[in-house]
Amino acid sequence: MSVENVLKSIIDPETNYSITELGFIKKIEKEHIVLSPPTYWCPPMFLYMIMEEIKVKLPNITIEVSDHHDAKRLTECINSRKSFSECYSSEVSGNEYNEIKEKFITKRMKKDRLTNLSFNINGEMCKLLSEARRK
Repeated sequence: MSVENVLKSIIDPETNYSITELGFIKKIEKEHIVLSPPTYWCPPMFLYMIMEEIKVKLPNITIEVSDHHDAKRLTECINSRKSFSECYSSEVSGNEYNEIKEKFITKRMKKDRLTNLSFNINGEMCKLLSEARRK
């Protein structure tokens, strides 16, 4: 499977859209991708969930985060294979990251109308923000 197809399969945890649909991918090279979230203040926790999935599916790829308030730290941590809790040790306590990640996985599996509506609204907002930023 090509890098592009793998990236299309990765769904943003806060939406029902792939990271490619939301404009997260700024550049793809042979073994390097540049990830640019829709907003400068995208929560690092959700961005890390995306990056972890990329690393699981494309273990030899390096990820560079750009256009984000914590781009340097996120880039260094994910490519050093640190966990989110290691990267943000002074800001996360216990198992918070894994608990939140599991809640979003569970919500996505529910498929109820209200949850889907919430994910879709978030996705449409992210797409609009991404389009506006790129103009």
